[in-house]
Amino acid sequence: MDTPKKTLEELRRVFTQIAKEDKQIDQAEFKSALGLKDEYFADRLFSIFDSDSSGTIKLEEFLTAVENLVFATSAEKLKFAYQLHDVNGDGCIEKAEISHLITASLKENNLSFAPEQINNLVDLLFIEADADKSGQISFAEFKGLIEKFPDLIEAMTVSPISWLRPHKQDSVAVLPKERMDSQKAYIKYYIENNWVKIAFLGVYVFVNMFFFMSAVERYESQGANLYVQIARGCGATLNLNGALILIPMLRHFMTWLRKTSINNYIPIDESIEFHKLVGQVMFALAIVHTGAHFLNYTTLPSPFIQNLFGTKAGLSGFLLLVVFLIMWVTAQAPIRKGGKFALFYIAHLGYVLWFALALIHGPVFWQWVLLPGVGFLIELVIRWRTTKEPTFVVNASLLPSKVLGLEVQRPQSFNYQPGDYLFIKCPGISKFEWHPFTISSAPEIPDVLTLHIRAVGSWTGKLYQLIREQREEWIRSGSSKSLPGVPVYIDGPYGTPSTHIFESKYAMLICAGIGVTPFASILKSILHRNQNNPATMPLKKVHFYWLNREQKAFEWFVELLSNIEAEDTNKLFDLNLYLTGAQQKSDMKSSTLFVAMDLMHQKTKVDLITGLKSRTKTGRPNWEEIFKDVAKEHAPDKVEVFFCGPPALALQLRHLCTKYGFGYRKENF
Repeated sequence: MDTPKKTLEELRRVFTQIAKEDKQIDQAEFKSALGLKDEYFADRLFSIFDSDSSGTIKLEEFLTAVENLVFATSAEKLKFAYQLHDVNGDGCIEKAEISHLITASLKENNLSFAPEQINNLVDLLFIEADADKSGQISFAEFKGLIEKFPDLIEAMTVSPISWLRPHKQDSVAVLPKERMDSQKAYIKYYIENNWVKIAFLGVYVFVNMFFFMSAVERYESQGANLYVQIARGCGATLNLNGALILIPMLRHFMTWLRKTSINNYIPIDESIEFHKLVGQVMFALAIVHTGAHFLNYTTLPSPFIQNLFGTKAGLSGFLLLVVFLIMWVTAQAPIRKGGKFALFYIAHLGYVLWFALALIHGPVFWQWVLLPGVGFLIELVIRWRTTKEPTFVVNASLLPSKVLGLEVQRPQSFNYQPGDYLFIKCPGISKFEWHPFTISSAPEIPDVLTLHIRAVGSWTGKLYQLIREQREEWIRSGSSKSLPGVPVYIDGPYGTPSTHIFESKYAMLICAGIGVTPFASILKSILHRNQNNPATMPLKKVHFYWLNREQKAFEWFVELLSNIEAEDTNKLFDLNLYLTGAQQKSDMKSSTLFVAMDLMHQKTKVDLITGLKSRTKTGRPNWEEIFKDVAKEHAPDKVEVFFCGPPALALQLRHLCTKYGFGYRKENF
């Protein structure tokens, strides 16, 4: 823990960095350094630090202020917080000042409440604090109010020092033996959670090495030089991987396998990742294969160009590499996920040309690709048969954060499981592009499928625009007829890792933003099964965590969550919502707002952010504490974690699952 002296030295360096050459901090620099959005907080804090009212904070003023706070008692720090609320400096807090502070706090937290709600918050807080009914809040009354909320006392006694100091991870001394035991436990849990994947990758590497070395030894025995040996070794492994890369694309076959016991011994949930891995391996092998042949050409008496373009093997191999290069480059994440999906999609259709050239180039390649190739052709026929007839969008809603809620007429033969996804094509946008989206409705709903699509790319943006323009045209026409349906084609359904939740006893569903869609379907189905036949469902507890940056994003599925709260009579669900775009509850700038919101929740049992009974938490979750508590609650049983969200959070959750021995499954598209 830092000593007060060390803290002062650290803040002296911070001041120098902010003040720069003039060795003074003006209000704009002060506001920027503290990351303030609202002028109120900037003005109040600046005026407290600017003791001589000169309009700038000098080093002496800054250090005097922070030194007083560093060495201050808790009561003195509370006094500082009281000063922040006392706008006119008359020694008491009036209702108008509370209203001003709460309004400013709402802006700092990107929250939007109706004027009536703000007035109710102010009235409730003032009534609670003004014990003597004088119409003013004294320091003693302010202190009494804060003491009713122990978790906020620390927040109210932390000065802007904590905002100015660079954030550092708390370091905890760990003895060598403890560290070793922790590492052993981590490795043990990792192997237990991932043994299928580890074994599968081990077999994959071994088989590749076997075919590579077999080809090298065979050509070595024939007297070929090293370049030919390497080229042939790579060629043999390319034959193998050229067959393997098709298997994850057999979507119907993968969905069927997921329902069998084979799923326990093959990492089917990672099929898309395996497809990507094989693609990377093939591209690396193709580069080495081509390079080895080029080097071999330099040892031959005939000219290099003649060997390259004058032979069937040379020309077809060169064209193969060109096609592969185009496919590989356009498959990289910056293109595929950076708004250029159409480019990726079109370039990936080059697989037809690649396989044709590979059959010309490799005399035995057909033997490798025959079985998976036939399977892939059957897959294409099934897709063609099930996507011949269009269905229609029967209802559409434009939701916050550019999310499109679609209700699609459900074909009679379309049978799916909670969490499944489908591919959709809209001829009004593109006649050949298919895009995957999770089904957000429950299979128990007979007539429609619902999809929630966020307009973040070219195709989704065009779909959002198409639906919006159609709605606007329909409204302008004043037609009494229902909104005309947009024709679409759907391909699916296909299974996902989330379907395993119905085999779990205790589960954590964690999602961020639009990643909630697979879990919306699952939550609906769990609720339906729990109401109709709870004895057959192994699930005993579902911990649900949904993170959103924007307040309005919760509106996407607030009706579903409200139904869960109303109908979950046996406490199966534990709902946890986080508004990550808002400040932590421990932030002093927002503590008064959060006290008022807590009081309102205690009185009405309604959360002001979502309208649910469950209180929305602000800031980012402390996942370490959450996992520790869930592990303790359900010990010694295993908890299964299901996640759909950004890669950075996925890494953190995977690490914690390994640490606590939880199962981990992530949605992959």
